[in-house]
Amino acid sequence: MNTSTIYKKFLMAVSCLACMFAFSLPVLATPPGKIIIEVARTAEVISPVIYLGEIAKITAPDFFKEELTRIDLGKSPGAGRMKQLSGERVTAAITAMGLNDNDINIQVPKRVFVKRAGQDLDPSYVEKELEQFLSGFLPKDKFKLTAFSVRGIEPYPKGNLSLVFDKRYTPSDNGRLSVHAEVWVDGVKQDRLTVTGRLSQMKPVVVAATRLERGQTITPADVTLRDMDLFGQQPDVMTSVEQVNGMVTTRTIDKGECVTRGEFKQAPSIEKGAVVKLVAQKNRLSIVTLGISKEDGYPGQPVTVQNLTSGKVVRGIVRADGTVEVVF
Repeated sequence: MNTSTIYKKFLMAVSCLACMFAFSLPVLATPPGKIIIEVARTAEVISPVIYLGEIAKITAPDFFKEELTRIDLGKSPGAGRMKQLSGERVTAAITAMGLNDNDINIQVPKRVFVKRAGQDLDPSYVEKELEQFLSGFLPKDKFKLTAFSVRGIEPYPKGNLSLVFDKRYTPSDNGRLSVHAEVWVDGVKQDRLTVTGRLSQMKPVVVAATRLERGQTITPADVTLRDMDLFGQQPDVMTSVEQVNGMVTTRTIDKGECVTRGEFKQAPSIEKGAVVKLVAQKNRLSIVTLGISKEDGYPGQPVTVQNLTSGKVVRGIVRADGTVEVVF
């Protein structure tokens, strides 16, 4: 075999080995197109975490763009507040993905200023929600909210905002209001507020139009109506002139003073010393005579009367017509 033949066979063997080796290697991925990331100097974010997609313009094939967009750059600042990120930090987070430097162009300023988007809580909304909360155990016509104030309001993250009031709250007798409210956004507690104010219930009540002496029988001219705050007050205040007309005062009441049921008693239908008609009935027998009342008498109540004819003292029941029915 000559040298030329040997050389040809060697070239054929090398070619076969090269082919076998080539088919045994894995197929290398085709480099993605050029990736360009342009990070803004200032940006506003919404979520609790700063993602690259919120602060940068990303030009890349869809697969890579999706992954780059989700790069976590740390916790967002509080709502309405600002945070600084260094350009080195942003660059390091991107290059950590292991992309070839030849395939990516990162444009990032030395400092990146990130602000968290927020929403304001309108005090009028808090007031409206508070009134709704109070109406759950105080009828609407039983109170009016005044001197309303709310402390601790700050900007809150974007989202569905709601208030939760302290269910342990009970109104005080003096009408002073102080209750806590939790601020929630999308089901996450954000803050705790303190709401203060005063509850009032204005209604016309009976007051003395002039000085009323003890034992005085009241006429409509003796009293008048005046609007007063009744929240937490005694429930026995008088709210109409008819309630006191003909009643007798049990104490002296100064002009302009609010009056209550406990300060009045019913006027007697029979006054002590008055001559009254005595009626005694038994079976079909009825006897009528006169007597002198030994005390004030009230309808339906017993009274002591002295018979003018016999001088005998008897007990009887005062009837609506002013007569006294003797009780046997």
